[in-house]
Amino acid sequence: MRILQLHSDFIEYEPIKKEIDQAEECEKKKYRVENVVVLFTAVEKGDSLESAHQAINEIKKSLEKIKTSRILIYPYSHLSNNLEKPSEAIKIIKEMESYAKSLKIETYRAPFGWTKAFNIKIKGHPLAEQLKIILPKEKEEKKIEWKVPKPEYLIFTPDGKSYDPKKYRYKKKEKDFRALVEKEALKKEAKGGEPKIINVLKKFGFEWETSSDTGHMRYGPKAALLVDLVGDYAWQKSLEIGVPSFYIKGTNIFNLNLPAIKKHADLFGERLYTIHMDNKDFILRYAACFQQFAILKDWNISYKQIPFGMFEIADSYRYEQSGECLLGFRLRRFYMPDYHIFCKDLEQTKKIAIDVHKKIYEIIREIGTEYVCLYNLTKSFFEKNKDFITQLAKIEKKPVLLHFVPEGKYYWVLNIEYNIIDTLGRPREIATFQIDVGNAERFGIKYVDKDNKEVFPPILHIAILGGIERYLFAVFDNALRKKIPILPLWLSPVQVRLIPISDKYIKMAEKIAEEIEKNQIRVDIDDRSESISKKIRDAEMEWIPLIVVIGPKEIKSKILSIRVREKGKIVKMKLESLVKEIKTKTKNKPFRYLTLPKLLSQQPIFIPKS
Repeated sequence: MRILQLHSDFIEYEPIKKEIDQAEECEKKKYRVENVVVLFTAVEKGDSLESAHQAINEIKKSLEKIKTSRILIYPYSHLSNNLEKPSEAIKIIKEMESYAKSLKIETYRAPFGWTKAFNIKIKGHPLAEQLKIILPKEKEEKKIEWKVPKPEYLIFTPDGKSYDPKKYRYKKKEKDFRALVEKEALKKEAKGGEPKIINVLKKFGFEWETSSDTGHMRYGPKAALLVDLVGDYAWQKSLEIGVPSFYIKGTNIFNLNLPAIKKHADLFGERLYTIHMDNKDFILRYAACFQQFAILKDWNISYKQIPFGMFEIADSYRYEQSGECLLGFRLRRFYMPDYHIFCKDLEQTKKIAIDVHKKIYEIIREIGTEYVCLYNLTKSFFEKNKDFITQLAKIEKKPVLLHFVPEGKYYWVLNIEYNIIDTLGRPREIATFQIDVGNAERFGIKYVDKDNKEVFPPILHIAILGGIERYLFAVFDNALRKKIPILPLWLSPVQVRLIPISDKYIKMAEKIAEEIEKNQIRVDIDDRSESISKKIRDAEMEWIPLIVVIGPKEIKSKILSIRVREKGKIVKMKLESLVKEIKTKTKNKPFRYLTLPKLLSQQPIFIPKS
């Protein structure tokens, strides 16, 4: 704390305008105090209520020397560039005032958080002007000791039975589940190494942005297309749960001085991206919670509108350790399709959670892979809702790992983490959902029930796909397990490549491409001066699912020879049949156009960084 102490004949001041959100209410008028010691005060980081007492005790000694007992505490941030948060600073300023009064010092205080005009006349004696620096006394920080439940982990099977993870006998089909249990419950280290997926991601345009912070990616045209398609897919799948929902957008920076924001953010600790501006601390959000909750607290909601959902693709930031960042998976900046459902009560929440759980499994099984799950939950929630947990396990058709957490530590009572086991045998969390029983009250989100009473709704937090990059990580990981790697047709950046056998057939290829594109199918043309075999080889290296060579035979017969990557063979069919087959396979999936020139000769050469 820094205090400029001025013994004055008088000070006149007038509040002009509020500088910060936490500014006190006061009357805009001129105030005058005579024969007073003015304390221009800046509260710094590390100061505490004890610092307030230290400061006043120091001031009291000075007052005794100059034989006066009247002070004015005047908040003045310009004395320091290491200011405490306003929410904390005002508490300390008020404590100074209260403590001074308790010592029988005649005390006045100027309002906190205002721009003020002032006029002061300082007395002309040697002790009239003094600068005091109050250093906080070192003390041990009190930490809440959370009691870890015993047992901390259990394996829970769909028939409702529980087992000690150390004694459980795994079945042949439970290799992936065993990998999860060994990592989470038995704390065994998974083998190291870089997965093959990294080079594949780079080939599709997912790269680190070396001009930014560690863990930030950039997305080339094909990668950007995949990100947008998955975002559309997440919204579509969220709507399929059947709850009326709103799509919103907002900011990614939030004021850490607001109590609700701070309490929620404290759970992330060192993983927060923080920014200090205009004497305020801000965080870059790590999910869509802050924006959605900030909107909802200003809405008037009736029980007739419950349940409803809110969806946003949040530009999200988490300050992961640099050594743990993994391209396409563990990132400091990523896109999170975040969906919240606001429910009437816990029973309705559980009912909707069953549908959410089914949808999350439907999505991952569609790409041909499977999750193994970690259920983080309180013991009391498990004991009261064992039938509900059994229902969830039955949907999975395999055991789940229960992890019991201390009562009251988190805002949720159930947090399910959906993991794939990657090609190196390591668990990777992709999707998640939580039952939140704390944030509605914290953020002031409420609805009015039929008895005209205000109710804080339970909230389902749902990452139905997980982060966009993580979902794509799962898609690519699954593709690499196949004999011939291939993406789902709706996600393939180029779905059809036309290869004219010479320049003579480029115009015809363009006509065919136009017809294909009319049907919302992504197509390009390899018009480069390369051999046919090289063009086919390049298309296969790009995982193009359908390759069509265009020559005189195809034009004359109107029968296309199509190299089908998934089948590893050539089939013949008419253009209409090709279009129909693609439309059938991509039915009810999002579509976007590729933002690259149709002719490969016009596309810049993309060279992935090593």
